[in-house]
Amino acid sequence: MSKKLTSADNSIFESIKKLDELGNEYWTPRQMSKICMKNRFYYIAFLFVCFSLASCNLSDTLSIPYYYYQGNSKHQEKDLKGAIEYFSKILEIKNTEVKARISRGSSYLDLKEYQKAIDDYSAALELEPGNALAHAYRGRAYYDSDSVELSLADYNKALEIDQQMVFAYYGRGLLKFTNQDLAGGCKDYKSAADLGDKESAQVVDNYCSDILKD
Repeated sequence: MSKKLTSADNSIFESIKKLDELGNEYWTPRQMSKICMKNRFYYIAFLFVCFSLASCNLSDTLSIPYYYYQGNSKHQEKDLKGAIEYFSKILEIKNTEVKARISRGSSYLDLKEYQKAIDDYSAALELEPGNALAHAYRGRAYYDSDSVELSLADYNKALEIDQQMVFAYYGRGLLKFTNQDLAGGCKDYKSAADLGDKESAQVVDNYCSDILKD
């Protein structure tokens, strides 16, 4: 039988709460490194709770933020199969977790398993049709699997929902360049650059200066 926690564990529960807050967002690979280092204290505190119990069979409430942390850490470390394993554990507990669908889909995307990525993003959109991130990432998966029209439709939808989404502007710009729509591509790269994306700014400087003058 698991040991019951007492009021003396309040500080530990604060750490668990923080982990849960971390699990409530999908973190891009650029953000993961900083987050994993900054919040290592909360991870250690979480493990302390686990090992302070007579049994380490974690309840669903505790295990979901733990699996998010581990999944995001594995993704940041480029252990994509490990990340998929942890995101899948979340979905075994609660198959309506949109963030877990998107996170696992992105791990599949990085593994170039495009259909599995598309399936996860599509499942997320069935649960949350207005999720701009799922549309944008599915757009990238469609692009990488040569489904250009479906890709464009998803990027357009993402930007209809969120006009500040750099990832969607960048991806749609790349798609337009591929389709020889240089003017359209440069406009999208310029939009991403105006939102602070340095890679897009480089593209604008290198390829778009003359095009955008016309």
